[in-house]
Amino acid sequence: MAIRVLHIIGSLKLGGAQVCVKYLVENATVGKVETFVYPLRCQEIDIPIDGNIITNKYKNYDIRKFFDILKICRNNNIDIIHAHLEKPVLGSLLATFFCNAKVIIHEHGPVFRKGYRHTVYRTGLRLLRNRASAFIAVSNSAAKQLITRVGVSPEQICVINNAVDREKFTANRQKRIDIRKQLSIKDSDIVIGFLGRLSSIKGVDTAINAMPALLKQNPDYLFMVLGHGPELDSLKALARRLNIADRVKFLGFIENASEVMNSFDIGVVPSRQEPFGIVALEFMSMQIPLVSTGVDGLGELVSDRETAMVTEVDNAEQIAACIDLLTKDKQLSDRITSAAYEFSSKFGIPQYIRAVEEVYEKHCLRDRLI
Repeated sequence: MAIRVLHIIGSLKLGGAQVCVKYLVENATVGKVETFVYPLRCQEIDIPIDGNIITNKYKNYDIRKFFDILKICRNNNIDIIHAHLEKPVLGSLLATFFCNAKVIIHEHGPVFRKGYRHTVYRTGLRLLRNRASAFIAVSNSAAKQLITRVGVSPEQICVINNAVDREKFTANRQKRIDIRKQLSIKDSDIVIGFLGRLSSIKGVDTAINAMPALLKQNPDYLFMVLGHGPELDSLKALARRLNIADRVKFLGFIENASEVMNSFDIGVVPSRQEPFGIVALEFMSMQIPLVSTGVDGLGELVSDRETAMVTEVDNAEQIAACIDLLTKDKQLSDRITSAAYEFSSKFGIPQYIRAVEEVYEKHCLRDRLI
């Protein structure tokens, strides 16, 4: 009998957790795992998932969503609730008082973050942590946060790194030519690329602050930003204040981001905080040389001058120096790119699915035997 898993997530907007759910649903082992997805907010979808999506018509914070979860569990004989991000996690743990489904908490990063909302999350998680059957942490850093800040027992935690779709995120010379033509990128342009949500913790402002120094070295540098988020207007204003708006292009959310990434010459991940860093892996898989900070989970992926050029947080001067060095030293760039590409092979989707489904088996089939 297949293990029936209900994924609960806040929304299907752009984010690492949403990508993980997509991979888990679309690649679930047939006959072994049957999946359902319940997004608490269904209005906006950046990441479509080919699977059994259960929608709701309720507004944000409507308590009826909680009763929806109980109904879904009862009607579909759900064995495991796989909860992603803050509200789904706390709601799922409360649901264990009213249903028999086991809850697996997938910690994607909220446990790291500052602010009232995340303090409430950690407090609720500390109070309810024993209601969970298991915790999946996306990195050793995330596991450490669960242990030190929430009080989760190390025996409850399984570290499973996020995956990269190596078939999708692969270099394509013809697409590079086509995309650069479509975007009016000149042959002489040296494209620095960013992909992700435009929020403060992603550090895009630091990369923009690096541009004046880069443009003094070479006026052909061009910074392209893929993604949207709350910092968009302030980032555009920063580029205008620095008089470099013509060399910073904001492309917004693009569904075929991997195709556009073919136009990049260098990738940048200037994060101030990162529980894992799936975008870094995507750059590596696409054989794009990378400049990155080494914060939190990123530090488990990037090694300075081995798989990336690693900078301090909030250090625009270092970012500029590393980008310019990669541009001028092709031997160094090629060596880093090759090592990073080989490293990214450890994070394929098949390995990821196998690891997560082993957690399902451990906590579901054991109870069936009892």
